[in-house]
Amino acid sequence: MPTKYFEHFPRIDYDIEQNNRPKNVIDIMRRVGIRGDFNKYLPTYYKEVVHNDQRPDLFAFDMYEHTYYHWVNMMLNNIVDPYHDWVMQNQVLEQHIDRKYPDRSISLVNTHFSDTTYGAVDSNVKRFFVENETVNEYQADGTKLDATGTVKSFQASLIQLNISTTTPVSWNVDNFVKGEESGAVGKISSITNEREAVHHYENSDGIQVGRTATGATAVTNADFEVVENDKKREVLTLREQYLPQFENELKRLLTSAD
Repeated sequence: MPTKYFEHFPRIDYDIEQNNRPKNVIDIMRRVGIRGDFNKYLPTYYKEVVHNDQRPDLFAFDMYEHTYYHWVNMMLNNIVDPYHDWVMQNQVLEQHIDRKYPDRSISLVNTHFSDTTYGAVDSNVKRFFVENETVNEYQADGTKLDATGTVKSFQASLIQLNISTTTPVSWNVDNFVKGEESGAVGKISSITNEREAVHHYENSDGIQVGRTATGATAVTNADFEVVENDKKREVLTLREQYLPQFENELKRLLTSAD
């Protein structure tokens, strides 16, 4: 019978409700890990590719014909959070991207700057938008419009402003956005959902470069998350004949900690 992960953990008396009536519970603070050079010295592992619908328990069943062995693969691959460290299903990944990038993104033309006459840009006067300040939309002649928002982040290297909008009014390309606290002003080049905004730029070799580099191609936040998720597909897996030894070592380390 395979070992459940917490089966051999020591137990302690813990007064959870602080009423002098302690309960005997599993000591979840105990930790046993894989040595960092494990794959250099033991020919006991190999790599497998995880499919979209394979949760850690289902992957363990495919490898060892039992779901209880999910903890083996998670330890080998340093998986702490099975929802984010393990490869996500497509639907879960889409939900994750929407939660991580919920705002609107405004790309600016060439630079961010400060000037009282927005159409006459003084490139020597530059200011940065600051987090949590209110921004408003203006026309080139300084007429204030109805669109407003709150700065969530400003990426100077990308000249990109991420905001949460506070009004349903649309922002308009070629108008200007101004920070009420910083005084920073930028001419609007494009507006998009944050998930489709630029995360970084890459060259033809897939190396991250600056936005003005020759051949630089924009990688969106959504594309970046898809690539990062795909990197998690290849995982280390213990050869089945070594499972009993692996289980016994876990038990030995946990019990010897006492």
